[in-house]
Amino acid sequence: MKILVTGGAGFIGSHIAETYLEDGHEVTIVDDLSMGSKDNVPAGARFVELDITTDSFSRFVMDERFDAINHHAAHMELRVSVDKPVHDATINILGSLRLLEAARKSDVQHVILASTAAVLGEFTELPATESHPVRPIAPYGVSKRAMELYADYERIVHGMSISVLRYTNVYGPRQNPNGESGVIAIFLEKFLKGAVPTIHGDGSQERDYLHVHDVACANRAALITRAQGIYHVCSDSAASVNDVVSMLRSALGTDAEVVHGPAKAGDPAKTRGSHAAFSALTGWRPSTPLEEGIRATAEWFRQRK
Repeated sequence: MKILVTGGAGFIGSHIAETYLEDGHEVTIVDDLSMGSKDNVPAGARFVELDITTDSFSRFVMDERFDAINHHAAHMELRVSVDKPVHDATINILGSLRLLEAARKSDVQHVILASTAAVLGEFTELPATESHPVRPIAPYGVSKRAMELYADYERIVHGMSISVLRYTNVYGPRQNPNGESGVIAIFLEKFLKGAVPTIHGDGSQERDYLHVHDVACANRAALITRAQGIYHVCSDSAASVNDVVSMLRSALGTDAEVVHGPAKAGDPAKTRGSHAAFSALTGWRPSTPLEEGIRATAEWFRQRK
């Protein structure tokens, strides 16, 4: 298949592009390099530098007539979304809508959209299934929910084939350690530089961590099965930030110091998702235990130095 991966020079998108290439697909990557890097573009992929919010991107999609599109280009800084909601919405809502419209007009066979468990807001049920109430508590979650609703519209009204995958906390090699999200990458970078990272709050907050290899395999499964609708892609487990720090110290063989700061507004106390629906449909299941994934990620960051 001829597949477009938007955001394919970024952390998650580059791993998905690799997986599609391994499966023998023809892969084109579109990225504006605002967060991604050409170093992440896998060998064998065609790279085009484009901004998904532009008319040039729409024309490109319609001219190329892709068989499938995997959409991972996004604004994903929660804190920035609070300060600059228009910027966040321009990329995550208008950029995604532009992609969906171009995909429909060019008869793309299947579209996969990357969403987030942040659309749920505070988790009132653990593990959260797809029937969990959707009440985002930050503009980032609002914009991703809007994208989901536009996808539902295109699927129901225009008959488009669309998978929406809601990720929990993805980590692994190539994650950007300089953003505000991704505690594993951020702390690894600081530990290896001899800096002292800050835990926001007391560290008891729990997250559902998912290795990027498992995410790439989920995107492979979504393409093969043409999964329709919204699904949670997660580990169905939870670890506290304090637990993660302990695993990081063990992986690096260090007792490096951390400090505590004020809790971040907009962060839920606990996240944990259920992948039962997606697993039942596709056969996918996460396969990377957190401690093992942290060790492998730590080794990648160490070799990168």
